[in-house]
Amino acid sequence: MFKKKKKGMAVMTVIMMTGLFPSVFPLAAQETEDGNDGGTEKIILTVDDAVEKAVQSHIDIQRARITLEQSEREYSHSWNNILPSVSVSGAGEKNKGTAGNSADTLSFSAGISASLSVDLGLASKIKGLRADYEAGKLSYEDAVRSTEFAVRTDFYKLLLLNETYKSSLTNLDSYQRQYDQTLAKYNRGVSSELDLLTAQVNLETAKPDVESARSDYMDALLEFANTIGLEIADTESIELSGSLDYAEKAVLPDNIDPEKSAEESVDVKKLLNSIESAEYSRSATWASLNLPSFTAGASYFPGLYTDNIAGGVQANNPYWSVSLGISLPIDSWIPGSQAKDSVAQLDDTISDYRLQLEDTKKTVRTDIVEKLKNIELSQSALKTRHLNVELAQKSYEMTEDAYNRGTKDLLTLQSALDTLHSAELQLMQEQYNLISNVLDLENTLGADAGEFFGE
Repeated sequence: MFKKKKKGMAVMTVIMMTGLFPSVFPLAAQETEDGNDGGTEKIILTVDDAVEKAVQSHIDIQRARITLEQSEREYSHSWNNILPSVSVSGAGEKNKGTAGNSADTLSFSAGISASLSVDLGLASKIKGLRADYEAGKLSYEDAVRSTEFAVRTDFYKLLLLNETYKSSLTNLDSYQRQYDQTLAKYNRGVSSELDLLTAQVNLETAKPDVESARSDYMDALLEFANTIGLEIADTESIELSGSLDYAEKAVLPDNIDPEKSAEESVDVKKLLNSIESAEYSRSATWASLNLPSFTAGASYFPGLYTDNIAGGVQANNPYWSVSLGISLPIDSWIPGSQAKDSVAQLDDTISDYRLQLEDTKKTVRTDIVEKLKNIELSQSALKTRHLNVELAQKSYEMTEDAYNRGTKDLLTLQSALDTLHSAELQLMQEQYNLISNVLDLENTLGADAGEFFGE
């Protein structure tokens, strides 16, 4: 599933597991003096790899699969409700009479019996098992979808944290360059001691920001690996393969109808299935409490051997029997009886499900409209963020050139750098927001993951 390769010096945050405690190494692999990386293997983890791993190992999916298999077994074996109960019996007995009594006997018997009980609510019961099976399929599919979309969202959150970390490194490098330039100018006597001190403070202040960004990313990466069930050997490391530029591929279809889409949502389908199951349960319960049930039984004993030891009398007497019965419950005829309350309770359950259904449809419609609006705003903001980065980059380059020529002071250069750094972070955050919103919409509409990204 995962691509592995020998790790060189590519600029990428990685994580290594040593012994029982994780050791975090930023940026490139730790190489030996001769340039060898020590045989460490790098796992290239894509978003699809992460989803596949999570689907195989996530506990919610495993539990949903067990429930589904149980429901499938009960439904596929529902025909066993019309099978008779069959038993085979055998017995032997020896009686010893008291003194002066000749009633010493030895007897053996064997036979087979069968019985069957049928009520008129059996058809509804079997339909209810089918509804439970369909509900189990929906729950399993929902567990898989929920896990997949959660993993995809978390993956791009990791990319955002990684980009934030790398941006802080770039920022640190710029402050280092500023300090070196200011030091050179100070040594030539064209920069003040205050400028040199300011550049040094800026440099030292940026270092904790790098460590904080690295820590945030590493903590999130550890949690993500644990979530998808990925265990890393002490000779392996993780590298994420992906980009927040994925947001630029988002294209929504023109025919999204909130009213129609709400009918197709997973939450609505689950409630419809719950209503169907409750209605079948209500029919089966009503039938068992109001309609007669029938029983039939048969027994056959091929032989009964009895030997009166003292009298020398032997007998072999086979026999069979058949029974038919009908019963009619009358509890439901009594007002306020438990039987009537049982049916009334199921009626209340169905009514409650119907209320939930209407409320869920309204919530889903509102949610779809909100997500569409958020995506539209995010796409519009993304264009502005790109423009801001371009302008901030040009402004910083021009300010840096002017600073080197002595026409701009250090504070102006620092302000330009801060503006560029802020614009880059805002762009990456907006890209993540767009990806997250589109994934949420796909999940709500029941679309395949990546369908609105041109995949």
